[in-house]
Amino acid sequence: MKKLLKYFLLFAFVSCQNKPFEISFDTYNDYKTETNLRLTGWFPNIINADSYNLKSASHLGSCNFVKFNYSNNKSYDSLFLNSTKVPLFSFQQKIKKYDELKPNWFPNYNEINNTDFEIIKTDRYNIARKKSTHEIFCFCEN
Repeated sequence: MKKLLKYFLLFAFVSCQNKPFEISFDTYNDYKTETNLRLTGWFPNIINADSYNLKSASHLGSCNFVKFNYSNNKSYDSLFLNSTKVPLFSFQQKIKKYDELKPNWFPNYNEINNTDFEIIKTDRYNIARKKSTHEIFCFCEN
């Protein structure tokens, strides 16, 4: 019983550290064929077949960062045209608030601008599309 209690306390200590749960998929097919919903559930519901280089860093109880690339503009054009727009400053402030948790592959808040980014809200995610590099950056607060 003492051994079990030690393992439980060790698990609780390790899981409470400020380390993110990170998951990545090289291709859409890798993502789509994953059957464990605990791994794919960290991604927003907007990922299409042309997506690749999918990454997620989740901090339980605070926030989730997601990034992926895409090759077909048309697959996201209608999404960005028909969704609720998020003001640049609002998105920047959210990223700034969690700056110490932000993974290095997610842009800094001051790199996000109106010239190259458009930002929308779908479900619980704020989604920023960087048009010049065909990247999508998603953020949500838990």
